Amino acid sequence: MEQNLYRPNKVGIPLFMIGAVIGFVLFLSTFLQDTEAIVFSALVSGQKTLTSLSCPEIITPQEVGTVRAKIHNPTDKTQYRSVRTHISQGYLTYKREHYEHYYLDPGETQQVSWEVYPEDAAYGYVILAKVYLFPQKPLPSYVGACGILVLDVPYLTGSQIVSIVAATSFIFMGIGYRRYVTHNQPLLGRKRGLAVNMVVIAVTVTLAIGTMLLESWYLGLVFFIFTIILLAESVFFFTMS
Repeated sequence: MEQNLYRPNKVGIPLFMIGAVIGFVLFLSTFLQDTEAIVFSALVSGQKTLTSLSCPEIITPQEVGTVRAKIHNPTDKTQYRSVRTHISQGYLTYKREHYEHYYLDPGETQQVSWEVYPEDAAYGYVILAKVYLFPQKPLPSYVGACGILVLDVPYLTGSQIVSIVAATSFIFMGIGYRRYVTHNQPLLGRKRGLAVNMVVIAVTVTLAIGTMLLESWYLGLVFFIFTIILLAESVFFFTMS
């Protein structure tokens, strides 16, 4: 009787883990392409990170992507800012270069953008972009980098692919968790431990996917390491329970 009360029924766990892996793969694909973008034009570095830089995570061969950044003048004087952009051209070592110059009034913010094309993809699968904002006293230099995955998927746009994959991950995790909880009442002992573990995994995967929108490589690195450890520990925990 006690064994049945505390021993978990693993119904729902495989479905939940499939959803978690799908979400992790989505996050991993964007994290790896941003990592490649950092080493692209490796000699270009800045004093601070250009946090306003944004790129689409995925585009298809039928799309034109747009790399965007915002330039801000926080001073009380007009500032002359120069921007240099590198975009891959088929290989890591080939790139096209853009130079732009802007006069910014005190407190002014200006958005700048560059179009990227599927044929820009290094080795046919990832477009790499690096933006460097030259220093102008008293303002420091800034640098930002991002990668855009090119997927040949018919009838869908890159944003639709991201939305569908993310939604599939959330749905699988949600259904799997609900099935587990339904078949393991009351949640006591190891049953409760597994349920808590599933919640932690779901929250971690959701936050990891959210880092894609923040374009923060360092935050992505933290979630990458934490998620790897958590998923490995969870597989062992689920197997032994």
